[in-house]
Amino acid sequence: MTYPHPDTQSAIAADFVPYKINMLERHPDFRDASAGARVSWGPTLIVADGRGLLIRRWVGWLPPDGFVAELAFCRAAADYSHGKFEEARSGFATLAEGSGDHPIQAEALYWQGIAGFMAGKQDWAALRESWGRLAREQPGTRFGTYASVIHDAPEDS
Repeated sequence: MTYPHPDTQSAIAADFVPYKINMLERHPDFRDASAGARVSWGPTLIVADGRGLLIRRWVGWLPPDGFVAELAFCRAAADYSHGKFEEARSGFATLAEGSGDHPIQAEALYWQGIAGFMAGKQDWAALRESWGRLAREQPGTRFGTYASVIHDAPEDS
């Protein structure tokens, strides 16, 4: 099971405050909190920052290592959304280079390039490095395809 796993528990305790809502038998206290959730299947996981800004959402079960990787992505994405681009770049890089083979790693490499671009005040070299690698190593995948447009960027940018 994912949620009771020690790695999952540690990752949640480090940076997150979880709450669970039974969508079939909603308690009145959670009606407002769950009104905009648009849950179509369970589990639906929604990660928001302290202001309620959506960071990420996904539907479905993940094994513990995949769940922990998603939470690491959420931490980096939260840094990015708060303008902490260097911290975000570092978090995405750690995830992209991590052990295992998680689909989130390609997305992390994609966002590593974007965060590097923003951290360097339009650092095209950082974007080219991450996206070029992604396009070469994972052509035809969702994020490899997104990154492939880097070849169309002007060279002097």
